Amino acid sequence: MRNTLLLGILTVLFISACKTEPTVKVDPFGEYLNNIYDKGMLNGNVLVFQNGEIVHQGSYGIGNIDPIDSLTLDSQFRMASVSKQFTAMAIMQLNEKGKLSYDDDLKKFIPELPYKDITVRHLLHHTSGLPDYEEFMYYNWKPELKIDDPARFISGNTDVIELMAEKKPEIDFIPGEQWDYSNTGYLFLAAIVSRVSGMPFEQYLKENIFDPTGMSSTSVYKYVVGKDPEMPNRVFGYDTKLNGEDRIYHDIHYLNPVQGDGGIYSTLGDLLKWDRALYTNTLVSEETLSEAYTPGKLNNGDETNYGFGWFIEKSVTDKKVVFHSGGWVGFGTYIYREIEDNNCFIVQTNNSTSYFGALMPIKKMLHDQPYEMPKLNVGEVVGKIILSEGIDKGLSEYNRLKFEEPDNYEISEGQLNSLGYQLMGLDRNQDALQILKRNQEEYPESANTYDSYADALLANKDTANAIINYNKAFAMDSTFTTSREKAKRLE
Repeated sequence: MRNTLLLGILTVLFISACKTEPTVKVDPFGEYLNNIYDKGMLNGNVLVFQNGEIVHQGSYGIGNIDPIDSLTLDSQFRMASVSKQFTAMAIMQLNEKGKLSYDDDLKKFIPELPYKDITVRHLLHHTSGLPDYEEFMYYNWKPELKIDDPARFISGNTDVIELMAEKKPEIDFIPGEQWDYSNTGYLFLAAIVSRVSGMPFEQYLKENIFDPTGMSSTSVYKYVVGKDPEMPNRVFGYDTKLNGEDRIYHDIHYLNPVQGDGGIYSTLGDLLKWDRALYTNTLVSEETLSEAYTPGKLNNGDETNYGFGWFIEKSVTDKKVVFHSGGWVGFGTYIYREIEDNNCFIVQTNNSTSYFGALMPIKKMLHDQPYEMPKLNVGEVVGKIILSEGIDKGLSEYNRLKFEEPDNYEISEGQLNSLGYQLMGLDRNQDALQILKRNQEEYPESANTYDSYADALLANKDTANAIINYNKAFAMDSTFTTSREKAKRLE
């Protein structure tokens, strides 16, 4: 009896000693994203795919401001320039089917345009030298109306092509001589897809890309102002005013109907389906897809960092990465694919965020590498002070933060530049002039500071000095062709 009791006690003690606490799965990505959300650095959806599985997906913030509603994983965001990879895929499919060649001339498909010796490959690689259609349309398409006036809306790509064929704006450089990101080129590619396939661009993408990959919540969206019963999960872009409290819509633009360089709406789940499909032959062969991930070349043989609809770089482990960002009206989107490690992360935002960089530590987190916490924007703090206490107080606080708290605040040319334009948007042109002048003094080697200061001078009706600074910007950096054009118009 005593032996039996002793054996029982020993057994209980042994089992108790061997018992462990239940394992709690740690989600470092969720912890980090909640942290930056709490600091006001995130409003959007984020998905992280690591080592063959989804390790985090979440919604942070609101999808609309009137009425306010919460984002969900089914929310459909504007993809902006992330749309370009779908346009490039359509071109690759048509090339694979023998319907076109990458070395075909643009005029073969859009003969009404005045541009010569520009190939489909130039368009894909952003080496065409084409002028920027956004700036061209701003000055030539109902310029008396605001950009968010529905009466100014274009009907689609045809309006842009017809007006450029009529006005014949000059190219910026000889095709193939330089790399210069070109939305115009991808607008033309969408027109080529439509003309070669004989169907509307949105239909081609649905039948040949979205449907085969099961992307049922993705479409080339026919933009509607306000709520659309055809897309109940659509997200609206918004902005937060400089006072840090009031929100305003940032969703409407007269160029929203353009296709090819943007125009697609999608969800996190569908973009992951897209990522997964690109590891298969569902859409094109492996050989064809490899061209999308191959850097383009200039006429002198130098490589660019752009393929067909994808930027190309190395990961923190020195392996190949393809990625793309997109920004239009209130939206910011990012897809990052470590194609040799089978990792991916996707970001969708709708709040005109200046904190997009706060999401980039995920690149290091994917490989358990140390990272730095993002800093708060000094422009936000200084802007609030200028509005409440005046420009002198604002500049004084800027100086204090710059020298006393540089580890906590982002102090940069971009911060002052953004603040200056926000002040101009509030008709505080004298304040903007002082901020942008300070920016020019602190970053005298940057052509952009001269261009921005010129904009402030023009807003203050100092045309002569605006011309001088526009010309200075172009003299410092020949890619500032918009500065040159502004000066010419004023002259």
